[in-house]
Amino acid sequence: MSTDAIVVTYNRIEKLKECLSNLVGMDLKTIFVVNNASTDGTKEYLEVMSRSQDKIRVISLKDNIGGAGGFNVGLKAFVHESKSEYVWMMDDDTVPSLGALHKLLTKLKKVPDETRGFAVGQTYWINGELSIMNKPHVVGPSSYLSNTLEIDEASFVAILLYRKAILKIGLPIKDFFIWGDDVEYTRRLINKGFMGIQILDARVIHKMAANNSTNIVRENNNVERVKRYYYDFRNRIYLSKQVGTMRLLKTLFGRFIWLFRILFYPGKYKSIKVKVLYKGTIDGLRFKPKIESVS
Repeated sequence: MSTDAIVVTYNRIEKLKECLSNLVGMDLKTIFVVNNASTDGTKEYLEVMSRSQDKIRVISLKDNIGGAGGFNVGLKAFVHESKSEYVWMMDDDTVPSLGALHKLLTKLKKVPDETRGFAVGQTYWINGELSIMNKPHVVGPSSYLSNTLEIDEASFVAILLYRKAILKIGLPIKDFFIWGDDVEYTRRLINKGFMGIQILDARVIHKMAANNSTNIVRENNNVERVKRYYYDFRNRIYLSKQVGTMRLLKTLFGRFIWLFRILFYPGKYKSIKVKVLYKGTIDGLRFKPKIESVS
C-alpha cells in the first residue's frame, strides 16, 4: 500500500525547498505540489525539481485560491491520478522529520478499516516548543494504541488521510479560502464515523514567523494581512452554525469582546479591523458553501 504527499505553496520558496528536500527522501510514490500562483520564483524552481525528481507532480494554478482551494485541488488530483491508499497533506512551511511518516502509517493502519480516518503527529515550532496554532482537539488517550491520543479536530499543517475516508466524505471546502477548512474537514470525518488520532512521537516542525494563534488585534504591520481576517471571522461563524444554536450564540457574543479589544487595545488599522469583523460576521451568517464529492 503506497503513500503520496500533497504540499500547497504560495510565495515561500525557501521554506518549500526545505519541505521538499525532506519529502523526496521518504518512501512516497508521488508528491503533488500545488503552486498557488506564486510570484517569487517558485514556478521556475518546481519546473527544475519536477525534471530531476520523477515523483514530483506540479499543479500550477493561474490564481491564488488560498490554502483551502489548494488542498481541494491537491486531494482531487490524488483521488483521480493516484492509486495510493494514503496521502500526507501539509503546508509549505512544514518540515516533517524523517521518521514521522512511518510512525503515522504504523498507527493509522491499526485502526479498523471501516473507521480509519486521519492521523497527525506532534507539531513543534522552530525553538522546540509545541506549536500553539496546531494543537488538535483531544478527546482522550487511545484505548488500544500506545503513545496515541484520539482527536476530533486537527490542522492541515501535516495530516495523513486514508483514501476510503476521502472517497466517502468528499473534498475540503475551497470557498473557505484560508482558516478553518481543516477544522471543518476533520470534524466532517468524525461525524461520518471515522477516527482521528495523534501520534505523539511523530514529529513535525511548523516554521511560522511567530508561535501564536491568529489574533487580529496583534496585526499592526501589514494591512493586507489584517484584511485576510475576514475569512477567519466568516468561517468561524459557519463552523459554529454547524455545531448548533448555542455555539453560534456564544460565537456572536464573542464578537463584542473582539470589538472591545480592537477599539481599546493599542494598535493600528482600527477602522479596517472593525469593518473586517463586521463584514466577516454578517457574511458568515449567510455563508452556505458547497461540499464537493470526489467524482
